[in-house]
Amino acid sequence: MPKYPIRVGFCAPSRAVIDISTPALAKLYFTDRGAQVVLHDTVFKNVKQFAGTEDERVQGLMSIACDPEIDLVLPIRGGYGLSRILDRIDFGRIAERSPVFCGFSDFTAFTLAYLAKTGKVSYQGPNGSDFADELQFATEQSFYNALFKEEWVASFPCKEAPDLNIQGTLWGGNLSMLVSLLGTPYFPDIEGGILFLEDCNDRAYRIDRNLMQLAMAGVLQKQQIILFGDFRDADPAHPRDNDFLFKDMLGFLRGRVPNVPMLMGLPFGHSPVKITLPVGANVHLKTEKGYVVMSTFEHPTLKPRF
Repeated sequence: MPKYPIRVGFCAPSRAVIDISTPALAKLYFTDRGAQVVLHDTVFKNVKQFAGTEDERVQGLMSIACDPEIDLVLPIRGGYGLSRILDRIDFGRIAERSPVFCGFSDFTAFTLAYLAKTGKVSYQGPNGSDFADELQFATEQSFYNALFKEEWVASFPCKEAPDLNIQGTLWGGNLSMLVSLLGTPYFPDIEGGILFLEDCNDRAYRIDRNLMQLAMAGVLQKQQIILFGDFRDADPAHPRDNDFLFKDMLGFLRGRVPNVPMLMGLPFGHSPVKITLPVGANVHLKTEKGYVVMSTFEHPTLKPRF
């Protein structure tokens, strides 16, 4: 069992939890492993499916992020809501404190905005609600290693990968959230990056539409590589002969952006197994014996408090 001799703060900048026991179970995961935990009031609120009003959710995020006693900040869940408050978040003030952030799904809006506004690295990885369930070993180990190991390393099998040895800014997250930031001050301008993407509840044609928007905006062509994570809902359970499928979308995209390698199999997204990825870090990526291997020393880490 990993130990977390740190102080963890939970906020709720997006939707309300579905199960009211989630905050208590997430807290228990960390306290059982040696952490001290603070739950902001918004993790218990529900206003039109949001975790409180906009004022409450902004105040909750800012109070947890700027608390000098908090080392790690986790959103209790994703859903939707961060887009409504991005322009009210004081990213400069948060960057002065520079706690470690981790989350995914709707929290993509924060991680990308934080990178665009401050250049700070944060993590795409488990939300608070993930810790309320039984974590997969690979998810737990990747999260722990990201926070406490001197070198961040991640790998996954990919037989289709060409010979690669590149270095660039790792960035991305939820595709729908990423596209929603395009054209705003919260969209990072990354050239030569390592872009990773995931999404859920979208069929292949909607994924295609979002990727075409990124291609037409010139975003995809500027990357060195695109890594696809979990897109589990892209295809119907029982596809028919003429259905437009994820593989059709990917084939078209590769023809549209032929100079950028696109690899499948990144263990990340709305799935039980998700590795923790440092958004904004300068990462070395290479292929080796059928595996994609990524590493960096530029990830944010934590020192034990007690």
